[in-house]
Amino acid sequence: MKQKYLNASDMLPQEIKIALLRKGITQSAIARSEGVSSQMVHRVIEGKNVSHRIRKAVARAIGRDPKEIWPSIYLYGSGPRRPGRPRSHVIREKIA
Repeated sequence: MKQKYLNASDMLPQEIKIALLRKGITQSAIARSEGVSSQMVHRVIEGKNVSHRIRKAVARAIGRDPKEIWPSIYLYGSGPRRPGRPRSHVIREKIA
């Protein structure tokens, strides 16, 4: 199955999981600390979901910079989406 958000320069999900095992940290522990499901952490690691907050937590857990794990996003890409309300919300306020 093709991974939707994974680039060739990024760490492979298996490499991330191995790094977590070496540190003795589980995906469930990261999920608890971030208040999300372990499935969400798994999907971010697999590249099926995108969450800057979860990526930062995973990077912190393995003692690396997110730029080292996902360079296609943080170095070569436009970076994570800026937080805030969706643009449609701003448009609705201007119309009302």
